[in-house]
Order: sequence, then structure tokens, then C-alpha cells
Amino acid sequence: MRLLFLWIPGLLLSLPLQAGDPLPMVQRELRARKFYFGEIHGRANDETVAAIVKFKEARGIDNTTGNLDDETLRALGLPGPSGNREQGRALEECCTRVRQYLQVWQSGDWEREVPFFAAEVNYYDDQNVNRAFIREARIRENQRWPRRKSTLLQRIASQLPGRGEAAQVTARVRTEVARSSGPARALTEDLIFRLEKTDGDWRIVALKLLE
Repeated sequence: MRLLFLWIPGLLLSLPLQAGDPLPMVQRELRARKFYFGEIHGRANDETVAAIVKFKEARGIDNTTGNLDDETLRALGLPGPSGNREQGRALEECCTRVRQYLQVWQSGDWEREVPFFAAEVNYYDDQNVNRAFIREARIRENQRWPRRKSTLLQRIASQLPGRGEAAQVTARVRTEVARSSGPARALTEDLIFRLEKTDGDWRIVALKLLE
């Protein structure tokens, strides 16, 4: 994860909503069915997660988490990958992987972060970079903000169609950072993690900030 505090207080770098993100379509369908009453913004906020859970309960879908499995997408009339009984477990694995990454990120130890990334990553506004590139960015970040804490507030996972074992986790994350001395700075971000399973493990292939 890259810290996005800029010199101008309160101003954040951001990227537009990514093409293929199912969450805005899900919000639109849930709102049409009176389960969701918020904006169509693609964020994994409390209202969206609660609406997905309520919809699943109303349709009798067993897995009443905020994750968007194939059964939930079909019930909403939306296209989804051809799922199987392992799909829900895979989505939970991806959510666990994101939670583990955020815990390791707090340590500032790049060597512990390495296994979470694929060999090539779309890293914020830097496209198709390797681990060495991310390592240099992370070293600079750690030097500037040696004290850090990251809390996963909400997350919604969905499989990506036509990509083999690939999934997306849209996560709302609260980050607190500080220099060696002085007060901490805090912000809440909506991040998009895209993961693919390689060598038997889920690895981050893209990490973006949702505007």
C-alpha cells in the first residue's frame, strides 16, 4: 500500500473507477430493488455491505457475507463467472489475504510484503512494475512515515470473469501514520485489490485507489 498524503492538506491522489468493476452495477440493482438507497459510487461502505447481506437473506442465499459470489450476481440479474461450490471459499481466502497484507504493511518490513505481490503489478498510477520498483517506493514511504497502523473497515469480494482464478476485493481502509515524533495523521481510503492465484497462493496483481 502506498501512502497518499500530499503536501496540500486533505488533497489525495485518486484514480477513476476501473472498468469491469461489478460493484456499481450491484449498487444500481440493489437500489432498484429497495435494498440500497445510497449513491452509485462503487465503494465498500457500511450501507453497501448491509444491503448485499439483506438481499442474500431475502433470497435465501446461504453465504450471508458482503461478498459477491456467482449466486448473488445471478439473483441480481447480473453476469458473473461460472462459479462452483468452491467460489465462496476462494473469495474469503482473498479477503483474508488482503487483511494479512495490511497487517504486514504496518510492520514496514518489505521482505514480509514480497510474497503478497505478483512478479508484475499495476501499482497505483505506475503500470506493470516489478517488485524492485515497489520495494524502492516502500522504502521511501517507510522512511517518511515509520509509525503506521492500518484497519480494514469493510470489504466486498467478487470473482473476475474470464481471468481464471482471479478476484477483486474492494476495501475501505483507515490508515494512521506518523513520523518518529509528532502527531499522527489519519485518513480513510477505498482501495481496489486485484488478486490472481499463482503457485498455489493469492497474489496482488493490481492495487488502486478508488476516487
